[in-house]
Amino acid sequence: MTDAGSYPVTYTGYYDAECRPVRGVVPVEEVITFCVNGRPLVRLMCTPVQLEELALGFLFNQGLIEAPDEVAAVELRDGDQRLDVRLYHDLETPRLRIFTSGYSGGATFEDVTHVHHRVESDLRLTPQQMTRLMEEFSRATVLHRRAGGIHGAALADGERLLCITEDIGRNNALDKIAGFCMRQGWPMRNCILLVTGRVSSEILHKVARMGVPIVISRTSPTSLSVQLAQAWGITLIGYTRRRSFRVYASAERVVVAPTTDPSPNSGRGERGESSPPKVGGD
Repeated sequence: MTDAGSYPVTYTGYYDAECRPVRGVVPVEEVITFCVNGRPLVRLMCTPVQLEELALGFLFNQGLIEAPDEVAAVELRDGDQRLDVRLYHDLETPRLRIFTSGYSGGATFEDVTHVHHRVESDLRLTPQQMTRLMEEFSRATVLHRRAGGIHGAALADGERLLCITEDIGRNNALDKIAGFCMRQGWPMRNCILLVTGRVSSEILHKVARMGVPIVISRTSPTSLSVQLAQAWGITLIGYTRRRSFRVYASAERVVVAPTTDPSPNSGRGERGESSPPKVGGD
């Protein structure tokens, strides 16, 4: 993350019963007018880094493009306040917009409860892998550690982080992930998504659109995102800590080794078979 994502400030800090001036930084928030084929499409409140990825990912996650080869060019204009995208085809956007909880006064063109195909994947994850990835993710969110007030997202293959994005909007961070993978030509269908913020229905919609089978958050899902994850076969994990987590849907992708018990019949059925460990509800 570059310095474009943070803004220097001097604030009055209160420490140990006294006030003193302190130099620090806050995250940058700017309004970017997003135009497609010369026509304004939407205005996004965002952190002005990785804007080409944001443009590609936004169009893809909104269902307006399917592949990066539909995009002829992406250019910043008007002092980097306008993002122009030229497509090789005309774009017709639906008139209905759904106002979401994730964008500042923003909207989505797609119904977040739109029926997706179930996400099929043989990907499996152990608690040890989850802990290691989340710790690496926490270290990698540089802007959050420097300025605070920033959402992060990362894509992993089970062993390492493949890409990391940060933005004031959690939806923007996810769009940047999708755009980055589109530019690199990386498939997302056997990857794990890590996010810092709440997993809402619009986040789950993007996850399904990207075909990601596992999403892990530090915090909570919503009621609708749990229902959608169950319907779409997405493993939804929340409240992830070093020694604990909660699996709200498709727990079969989380592989937990059975605990060692000196009792000869512990955890065994009538014929002595080991019972599979249970992690959470489906």
